[in-house]
Amino acid sequence: MSDTLKINADRVNQAVDQIVFIDDHNSLNAHAESLIACTSIGLDTEFVRERTFYPKPGLLQLSDGQQIWLIDPITLAEDSAFQSLLSALLSNPASCKILHSVGEDFEVLELLCGQRPQPLFDTQIAAAMLGWPLQLRYESLAEQLLSIEFPGGLARNNWCKRPLPDTWLEYAAHDVIALPAMRAALENRLEQAGRLHWLHEDCRRMVELAGQKTAAVLRIRPAARLDDDALARLSALADWRDDQARSRDLPRSFILNDAVLMELARKRPQDSAALAKINGIHAGLIRRNAEEILNLLDQPIMDFQRPAELVPLTPAQQATIKQMQQIVRGLAEELEVEPPLIASKRELTRLVQTGKAEWLNGWRGELLADSFSEWTDRPS
Repeated sequence: MSDTLKINADRVNQAVDQIVFIDDHNSLNAHAESLIACTSIGLDTEFVRERTFYPKPGLLQLSDGQQIWLIDPITLAEDSAFQSLLSALLSNPASCKILHSVGEDFEVLELLCGQRPQPLFDTQIAAAMLGWPLQLRYESLAEQLLSIEFPGGLARNNWCKRPLPDTWLEYAAHDVIALPAMRAALENRLEQAGRLHWLHEDCRRMVELAGQKTAAVLRIRPAARLDDDALARLSALADWRDDQARSRDLPRSFILNDAVLMELARKRPQDSAALAKINGIHAGLIRRNAEEILNLLDQPIMDFQRPAELVPLTPAQQATIKQMQQIVRGLAEELEVEPPLIASKRELTRLVQTGKAEWLNGWRGELLADSFSEWTDRPS
């Protein structure tokens, strides 16, 4: 590891003492060149998402391992230079963006500038490929990998509050200062283990899949219990709820929760009086949206096909999934990683239900080709 990427408590404290807080156009311009010049940059976001459909960005953190930049996306929300700088940074092929557990960061960054970070290095996934737990927290990895201790516990604060307390800014700074050193250490170990291409492949895949949409009805877990007609109504209601949530910027459950949607699809009320008898329907929604909901429920069922993911598994399919899980567990034990890193039960179930498993086109397919040959020929 180069001197510029070595990190210890003293360097952390020095970097935190010298945080650059960017909250206006002049300070943004003053540091834009330094940010764009980074070839390896740690990145994190803080946001609030309790009563809205879209996350509300509260802070953007960046670090090259020596300097920490904290950017205020609230005061810079209307600054086109901020959007342009962030877009250029995220899309710069010469700059590796390092995050620990991408989570909702993609969505926040796309809201800010319309880009996802490429190339990407996810330290949580990198660590999992070396045998650490899949859900290992940043603070735990920093301690185990770099012998650096960071405090935690502030992620759920209201990051849209202003001014931000100094303790919050220090916490936010800690979340990125170690990322470049983590990348260097993990990359070295992955290369020695012959697994670096695994990470590059998975990070590219994450960026690509983040742009794919999931059918709204698939988010409703009990949906598979419904017959085809009721499921068609539920699908229409789920699409309508998503449209409402986006347009009003409210969580889906604030519009209608899943249980209410299921009940509407089952009972198919014919008028406002019957609609009001559905448990969980509030008066305001009936006043505002009764006609729309009733029209959706009254539409004829035409050309609806049950999604393969919602077709109940047969005993033979369940047995196949168990066989696959056994193979995956054996391979994971041999590689000394957690089984879900190779394939989760949900991924195996989707493979059996739909015949689709794009994840088998890469390193997982190479490892599982012989064992899975009776079920698949690396479907895309």
